[in-house]
Amino acid sequence: MSPFAFEKRKSGFSGTILRAATLVFALFTILSAHVSLVSPALFWYIAILGLFFPFFLIINLIFLIIWLLRRRVFLFVPLAALLLCIPRLPEYFQIDGKPVPQSDTNGKPIKVMSYNVRLFDLYNWTHNKETRASIFAYFDKEQPDILCMQEFFNSTGKLFHNETDLKTFLKAKYAHVEYPIILRGADCWGIATYSTFPIVGKGVLYFDEKTANICIYTDIATPQDTIRVYNCHLQSVRFRDEDYRFFEDLGEGQEEMEKLRSTRRIISRLRRAYIKRASQAELIAAHIKESPYPVILCGDFNDTPASYTYQTISDHLIDSFRESGSGTGTSYAGPLPGLRIDYLLHSDAFKSFGFETQNIRLSDHFPIQATLFRKKQPL
Repeated sequence: MSPFAFEKRKSGFSGTILRAATLVFALFTILSAHVSLVSPALFWYIAILGLFFPFFLIINLIFLIIWLLRRRVFLFVPLAALLLCIPRLPEYFQIDGKPVPQSDTNGKPIKVMSYNVRLFDLYNWTHNKETRASIFAYFDKEQPDILCMQEFFNSTGKLFHNETDLKTFLKAKYAHVEYPIILRGADCWGIATYSTFPIVGKGVLYFDEKTANICIYTDIATPQDTIRVYNCHLQSVRFRDEDYRFFEDLGEGQEEMEKLRSTRRIISRLRRAYIKRASQAELIAAHIKESPYPVILCGDFNDTPASYTYQTISDHLIDSFRESGSGTGTSYAGPLPGLRIDYLLHSDAFKSFGFETQNIRLSDHFPIQATLFRKKQPL
């Protein structure tokens, strides 16, 4: 008998369980890969599956190997699921990045960076008093032409004069800063975009309530033409310390009632965040379509590439990770590893090179950056 011939055998109880598990994970994999087709405002619980797409993908691959070794026709179930997910794979993994070209034949390069700085460690989460100085030293070394920061903090009081201090060493002297939250008339929470090129226009997209989640757009006059840069921070899940401890302590003998309460609390927060991000993404996408200028968009989406949020905003835009990155692009440095939730997108008027996520643990996010070239316009 050929080693590749499929065998038909009667399956016992274990075989029935294996078939059922294969079907369930195949279904979950397909759903998790296509959650973006349905707004969380309609079916929010399906959106949660998108978080586990890479996990489901790996499980399906394991099932495929198991059925292949058993030489059973049931291998076509996980195989079909994997084939249906192929269009999603480039959003999670890239093999060959495109380095920044040495020549300037493509025009003047624009080095763009996006970084959720987590308030420059205002509350000393890292237990390192030098974190703010280290972030500044990193910016001083990299000197991006356009720097988009989320969770920006500034104070006119005794400490953290970040707006003033950044301008002392950044080449990007022009700034667009918005503070949706101001306390005590001195402490400000918001978002900031810095540019080496003159800023000729500013605007804000406020969401449905007054939080630090916000989107700003900045019209910048580059040597070639005017461009519009969006900088956004979408709805956070707002997990608390006890929520992260729940993930860390899974399987370590928690009381059943405590597990139930933690699960309900976490699901409630996920539901609220998914629904809010859906409307925020729709607002940003609609505004981008009306932009009179080529667009660059940076931001912390707080959502994965399989999500409705990402697919809605990235429609008609190019993901610089997909265009010129390599690896997994993981940008979240917090307790839930392996997530790509920070993005650098651009319109077709640009071409990106050298996208990278830099492994610098000064926040709960990693900074991302790429070098963009304006494509030559037809005469």
